Amino acid sequence: MENFKSFGKKLSVPFFPGFTAITGPNGSGKSNIADAILFVLGPKSSKVVRAGRLTDLIFNGGKKHKNPAKYCKVSLVFDNKERRMPVDSDEVVLTRMIKRAPLKNDPDNYYSKFYINGKPATFSDFENILFHARISGDGYNIVKQGDITYLTEMGGVERRRIIEDIAGISNFDEDIKKAEKEKTEVDSNLDRIKIILNEISAQIRQLKNDRDSAYRYKELKDQLYEIKAKIAFKKKQDVQMQISEIQKQIESYEAEKNKLEEKSKELREKYKQSQEELIELENKISEVGGDEVKNLKEKIDKIRAEEIKIEERINYSNDEILELQKEQKELQGHLESVKQELQKYNEKLEELEQQLSIKQKELNEKEKILTTLKEDIAQSDDKSMDLTHELAKMREEYNEKNTMIHELKLKRNRFTDKIDALDHQIAELQETKSTYEFELKDIRWQMAELEKDNKERTKKNKDLEKKLFEKKKKEAELTEELNDLENVIRRLQREQMKLQAEYDALSSIESRYNRAVNAVLKARDKGILKGIHGTIADLASVDKKYETAVSVAAGARMQSIVVDDDEVAAQAIKYLQKEKLGRATFLPLNKMISGKPRGKALMVIEDPKAHGFAIDLVKFNEKYRNAFWYVFGDTIIVDSLDDARRLMGGVRLVDLKGSLIESSGAINGGSIPNTKLFFGQVDRTKLDEITQELNNAITAQEKLVSELSELRKEIVSIENSLGEIRTVGDVDAQIKDLTVREKEFRNKLEVLQKELDEKIREKEELENKKQEVVSEIKKLEGRLEELDALKDEKGKLLLRGTKKELAQKARVLEEEVSKLHENVLTLSSEKEAISKKIELIKEREAEIVSQ
Repeated sequence: MENFKSFGKKLSVPFFPGFTAITGPNGSGKSNIADAILFVLGPKSSKVVRAGRLTDLIFNGGKKHKNPAKYCKVSLVFDNKERRMPVDSDEVVLTRMIKRAPLKNDPDNYYSKFYINGKPATFSDFENILFHARISGDGYNIVKQGDITYLTEMGGVERRRIIEDIAGISNFDEDIKKAEKEKTEVDSNLDRIKIILNEISAQIRQLKNDRDSAYRYKELKDQLYEIKAKIAFKKKQDVQMQISEIQKQIESYEAEKNKLEEKSKELREKYKQSQEELIELENKISEVGGDEVKNLKEKIDKIRAEEIKIEERINYSNDEILELQKEQKELQGHLESVKQELQKYNEKLEELEQQLSIKQKELNEKEKILTTLKEDIAQSDDKSMDLTHELAKMREEYNEKNTMIHELKLKRNRFTDKIDALDHQIAELQETKSTYEFELKDIRWQMAELEKDNKERTKKNKDLEKKLFEKKKKEAELTEELNDLENVIRRLQREQMKLQAEYDALSSIESRYNRAVNAVLKARDKGILKGIHGTIADLASVDKKYETAVSVAAGARMQSIVVDDDEVAAQAIKYLQKEKLGRATFLPLNKMISGKPRGKALMVIEDPKAHGFAIDLVKFNEKYRNAFWYVFGDTIIVDSLDDARRLMGGVRLVDLKGSLIESSGAINGGSIPNTKLFFGQVDRTKLDEITQELNNAITAQEKLVSELSELRKEIVSIENSLGEIRTVGDVDAQIKDLTVREKEFRNKLEVLQKELDEKIREKEELENKKQEVVSEIKKLEGRLEELDALKDEKGKLLLRGTKKELAQKARVLEEEVSKLHENVLTLSSEKEAISKKIELIKEREAEIVSQ
């Protein structure tokens, strides 16, 4: 113990064989020694060692608390000579240490460490060692104060529980509870797994449906592809037919062309001859006529030159005339429509003039009557005269204001027409702007897509190049490996041929084995039968000393054939039956059973004259042991026949000279039979090994060739993909073209925006002017309302002083005059508008006529 409870220093307490008692006064620390033992044994609760916390076990410095320790350590030393503890040591030291490690947020923090023979361990390691030694910190290996009294006073159930704890049954109960808990968890997991499986099954069904749909889609796609191919083929046939027809037409046209060319050639030759004759004639004339004819000839040449120029002008003029006629026709049609429109408006104007004339005439008559009536009324007194004059002035002002309103309304209508025209232009400009913006957006999208595609293509190109490099590197490695393998195969083939020749030279198979065995071995060598290892005689070798004894012990079983399994044996038997080659014994390795020597054999083998079991004196591959047990069993080789006789009975014995004593007591002996069948005469092991190695090498070669073929296909595929990527057009040139187009559309958009802003500004100005005109109209209309009110007031005053009948008549006449005046103004407005339209149409007509 070190720094444990009241023991501030190191202290060793020995336990001697027999009974050891520790005595001392109260408070001297006797119980602390028991607590130290319990501390190492690892109880589940710190209360068992009479401590609130494990850190309370560390020496606190005594009563004055001077120099308290930071750790405590206790070691228990066990005698393990009987190996009750699973530790390969005669002495086992279990050490436990508690060390304080205070933290800011946990000042009582500590570390608990365990050691087994000075090596770090875990609490589980302690429990495992103590469990095997049947020691427990919570058990009853240590009886403390009051435990006896407690045991005598407790009930039967509690006492039984203690006995079960001591017997170790409670551990099994805990294991059962743990197993039941795990079973519950497993059942719960199984339920969850069933739910998951049901969900997965549903998903699988859905995926199956999706797969079926995909198959159907693939089938329809293949059908579509086939139909498209058929349509394309049909189109191709039609095109070929058309081409053949066109070719025929071309041939006919070519033939006609050749005829025309020949005719043209003949005419040219005739023309040339005529020209030559003409020149000849002209020369003769010039020679005969002198200067006068020469001048005449020059004049003729000039006239001809002018004639050519005039012909050219005529042709040009004809073309112009055709163009002008076409244009004239179009203008004529346009002019016709303009004339019809003009006639229509003239008719409407005449109609309006007639209506205006009628209304004006009617208005003049009504005004005349009204004036006469008012003069009659006015003559009644001076006051009426004044009122009449005022009314006349008001009427004059009213008419003047009405005319002004009419002109302003015309002006407003002109502004409205201009604003409507501007709205139409603005709408067209905005539509064009939207088109340009869409084009610009599309160009930018194309540029982004091209850049994105370029990046992806570059990345893909890089990945493919990397992949191609890796594949070619692997191809080189595989090619090198294949070359090495071919060299190995050639070497193995040479060795196999050499060993086969030696084997054939050394062995005379027909004289060694019976007909059936020879046939099976030949079928194996020809590859007809697979899985044949060889005969027992071929698969073993033996020292010369034991050759006779072992051969006799094996007997006819030396010709037994070892095969892979019973399936190979069945195939071999069927082969012998089919070819009628006799019988043979087969030992299938998958079914052969090994045995153990009998008791009598185990006793005989201890005799000094016994050389050993026959199976142990033969050298063979261990995988054939069961087959050789079938051949030899527990046969023992002894020194002589006398020794065999002495040891015989219940055991099979063979002496070195070949005498055989069966376990039944039968003795077989005499001279050695004249046979050539012995162990190890011809060892095919090396030949079989080389053959197997050769077959493995050929298999590996075929695998490598297949892998290399697939690899080369992948390389071709990668190179094709790289070629496709490299054959794509120059992306930079496309991006450059798109950049130029983007700049062009940006400039167009700027110009269009300026024009649009100008139109909007112009529209706003017109709307402001229109608003001013509308305000002025409202102002004048207000004045007209005032004049109407004043007229009504003055009229009423005038009528008060007149007779009732005259007043009524005057009022009716005034209303009629007012309505007629409005009608005249409306008709005048319509007339003026139609006149303006007629003027515009006449201007268009004049423009068309001038063209």
